[in-house]
Amino acid sequence: MDTHQRLEALIRGERLALARAITLVESRKAEDRKAATELMIGVDKHLQSIPHQNTGNQLPARWTMAITGPPGVGKSTFIDQLGRQLIDRGHRVAVLAVDPSSARSGGSILGDKTRMQVLSTRDEAFIRPSPSGVTHGGTNSATKEAIDLCLAAGYDTVLVETVGVGQNEIAVSDLVDWTLLLLMGRSGDDLQGIKRGIVEAADMVLVNKADGEGYEPALETQRYYQSALSLFPPHSLPGWKVPCLAISAVQEVGWDSFWSAFEELQALPRLADWVHHKRTDQRVFNFYRRLNQALLEHWSSSHSKSAYADLESALRSGQLSPAQAVSESLLAWGFEDSGEKGL
Repeated sequence: MDTHQRLEALIRGERLALARAITLVESRKAEDRKAATELMIGVDKHLQSIPHQNTGNQLPARWTMAITGPPGVGKSTFIDQLGRQLIDRGHRVAVLAVDPSSARSGGSILGDKTRMQVLSTRDEAFIRPSPSGVTHGGTNSATKEAIDLCLAAGYDTVLVETVGVGQNEIAVSDLVDWTLLLLMGRSGDDLQGIKRGIVEAADMVLVNKADGEGYEPALETQRYYQSALSLFPPHSLPGWKVPCLAISAVQEVGWDSFWSAFEELQALPRLADWVHHKRTDQRVFNFYRRLNQALLEHWSSSHSKSAYADLESALRSGQLSPAQAVSESLLAWGFEDSGEKGL
């Protein structure tokens, strides 16, 4: 199948075409790189041609959201419930669940699709588990491409579930419109509320498992984070104050407050401008991300490995400093290094 056929099938919303397209952009095979690049160029042109009007259902058209938080906080259960409610509100929902990678096979080892048993039965939903690979920040190297593919396939809401590695999951906020941080009551590290990192990057904070014996601990943690969030700088969206809500994905506690918060968001006069500005920033961020990936792939190629064997040997023996090695690498790639080679 050529690029035009892939793109046409994708735009028609064919699920198999979407699944195969994500596999293509996630592939590390050299022969797939050109096809993936050509496909993403077509996808970008298609997305840029879509009008950016709002749907009137408490979310802007083409909304992307990351759900992040520590392991065991209930992200998959929350997404199962959120996805169903979004569908009931007239949306088509895609879920990209980034799982820890198997050290042996490199594949996804958890399979979040099996934990979203109700959502996975809905025709309006598409769920794709993907391995995190060696990428840090809770995502994988092709998460942004997968998001765009889902949008091109007609899914107006894309939810990204991160690996759940904790405070360093900041990179995902540069890939999506909205970052939702899920926490647990009395998680044992209440001081994380006043740290920078993912808490500062969050656009909304939810304390999950506010039911049964966890109800009071959830309220206690909610009060703590409400106080901690007041110490952070103002949100970049004028008029928005990051809320902290107690919620239960199992008992459906707190969902009225959750949707009320989105109604307040929708009413903000600067929302459309803010979303547009953030998406233009994402395009620039994605350029640098892809450029870094291309340089790393060039470095890890068999040709480069043999060419740089002597360089690595000199580093190990102390004949070259890391700064000198970088300088020589840049020169080998045809770039001039502004640093001092003797440092």
